[in-house]
Amino acid sequence: MLSKNEFIALYEKSLRGECTPRELELLQSYKDDFEWVDGQWDDASQQESVYARLQASISREEKVRRLFPWKKLAAAAAVLLAAGAAVFLLQPHRPNAPVADKTVPVDTVQKHIVPGSNKAVLILGDGSEIVLGGASSGQIARQGGALVQKTANGQIVYSGDGEVPPEPVFHTIAIPRGGQYDLTLPDGTRIWLNAASRLRFPAVFDGPERTVELDGEAYFEVARNERQPFRVKARGLDVDVLGTHFNVMAYADEPAVQTTLLEGKVRLSGGGAAVVLKPGQQGRFTEGQRIQVRSADLEQAMAWKNGMFVFNDEPLPSIMRKISRWYDVDVRFRDPGTTISFAGSISRFKNVQDVLHMLSLTGTVQFRVEGNTIQVMN
Repeated sequence: MLSKNEFIALYEKSLRGECTPRELELLQSYKDDFEWVDGQWDDASQQESVYARLQASISREEKVRRLFPWKKLAAAAAVLLAAGAAVFLLQPHRPNAPVADKTVPVDTVQKHIVPGSNKAVLILGDGSEIVLGGASSGQIARQGGALVQKTANGQIVYSGDGEVPPEPVFHTIAIPRGGQYDLTLPDGTRIWLNAASRLRFPAVFDGPERTVELDGEAYFEVARNERQPFRVKARGLDVDVLGTHFNVMAYADEPAVQTTLLEGKVRLSGGGAAVVLKPGQQGRFTEGQRIQVRSADLEQAMAWKNGMFVFNDEPLPSIMRKISRWYDVDVRFRDPGTTISFAGSISRFKNVQDVLHMLSLTGTVQFRVEGNTIQVMN
């Protein structure tokens, strides 16, 4: 049986693709046993890293290979987390495979690259702007029949002021890269906005329907009002609801608009077609194509709102777009056509070097950080 130091050495050797068949067999048998010959590893701070490493895996050409079934992985994760062991068991071995250039350790990432936080700009109907991060709590605006207040915990809340303007007045909340924010509209609908997103909406809802326009990503908890249906317009797609919980991802740099339904029912209309989603389903829409409906990965779709990155066989370019928005960094690929995919999860409030390190543990991708730019060296 290996000691923990011997295991680490052998594990690092496997990452470099230098293990003999006998060493790989020994490494696999050790992972199957999950025994510690020299007691528990006592660095409790490593436990979160262990969980991320256990989940991280790598696939090429949209195919993920794992060393053992997922159920066994879950049991292994529980054992290893209890032991506090900092090991990664899902590295697929490719004999004699080249390892990506290890140009710059990820712990050298500049300290100014920090996780996102609550920040946004509210643009009123007359074009004036209010930086919400710096605004004091209390009333911050009164316009278009609405009172706009900022609560002590930073949320923006709209309420009617008793007046109805002769013409609708529209407000826009703009979330920069590296930001997020949530607000409550006059009808009681609550909306959470992800980084690099914009929402345009009337200051009061006095028409036959409640319509908002989204560019980016948002999670909606819509207040039910059968006399005033709620509609989200996003990149050629209309999402019609009465009262329900759903997420819309409509970034211009993503290949499709994705609507994920958690509760209730929504109707998607786009490209001359319409479909109705049930809870647990996701609709994908690309202009010029039909709306595709499939079972949703709710954990992955809602990860951003829950403060997590969750990657389930997700292509590296998609992952890096999320990192770019949240950490406000630029990303450049040495190979823009990469087909590498990953599975793993980690807190969005970790430093970016922790996220990059989790990805680089597979040995198939490394990163070079120059100023505010991350170079993907795959």
